[in-house]
Amino acid sequence: MSELNTGYMPDTVAIITAGNEIDGALQKRLQRAGFRLQQLAPGEIDQLRPGSIVINASACADNRGMPESLLVSKRLCAAPCEHIIHLSSYQVFSGGERRRYDEDEPAEPQSPSGREWLACEDAFNGLQNLTILRFGWMVDSGQDALLGRILRNFVSGEPLALDGRNSGNPVTVVDMARVAVAVAQQLASGAKAGGVYHYGSSDSCTAMEFALEVVERAQAFYDEERFAQFTSLGDEAEKQDRSIVLSCGKLRDVFGVQQRSWRQGLTRQVELWLERLHATPE
Repeated sequence: MSELNTGYMPDTVAIITAGNEIDGALQKRLQRAGFRLQQLAPGEIDQLRPGSIVINASACADNRGMPESLLVSKRLCAAPCEHIIHLSSYQVFSGGERRRYDEDEPAEPQSPSGREWLACEDAFNGLQNLTILRFGWMVDSGQDALLGRILRNFVSGEPLALDGRNSGNPVTVVDMARVAVAVAQQLASGAKAGGVYHYGSSDSCTAMEFALEVVERAQAFYDEERFAQFTSLGDEAEKQDRSIVLSCGKLRDVFGVQQRSWRQGLTRQVELWLERLHATPE
């Protein structure tokens, strides 16, 4: 049997899985791009095929999985891989500046989760074949994620307190996969571009602005008019600003990856969530 010639060197990408929908999104995108694929749980790194490109999504599990992700990062440093693409987060910054954060900005997280994200990055210190991709906050279908909380409260009619002050540039799971695989394709095509890169949507928003957009899409699935009840978190005048909007120019200039809006595909995501909640009218 003749082997598939993908044109990539290397032609295999290994995903260190997060245990959520990110795994499936990466898998579909990689298969569409023509890569050979290996999916490994965090405890299966010893099965890694030598010479592969690794996309480490392990830190994208919930916060309870961060200690394991730190161990994964340390083990990958000694793994026989061609290149590591480590998926990280905007949370490595403390925020509060009304400007876009670029890759040269010092990472000084103040939250426990931010310190865990940074520890995973720091585990790779000194590694040459490394690309770190920091993303804005995730728009995903997790039970406790913002999208799900908004729609559950919209359907039940219960009020929901949201942040109306701090801005970010969110990223859908599908868009995250698009960006990560685009970087893998260029690395497998000979690009030598390690380092840290940022990606977020082309338009920033607060959680409140995001919720209003979600509700507008959700209302289209109902014949009768429904209303959402949103309140602001605490005293907006006294709250500390923790806005973190990522600058994405470096990723565009080096890899040619263009930003997309978080609004793209939002209607379909809302529809799927309403179906999960058994709330879409027949």
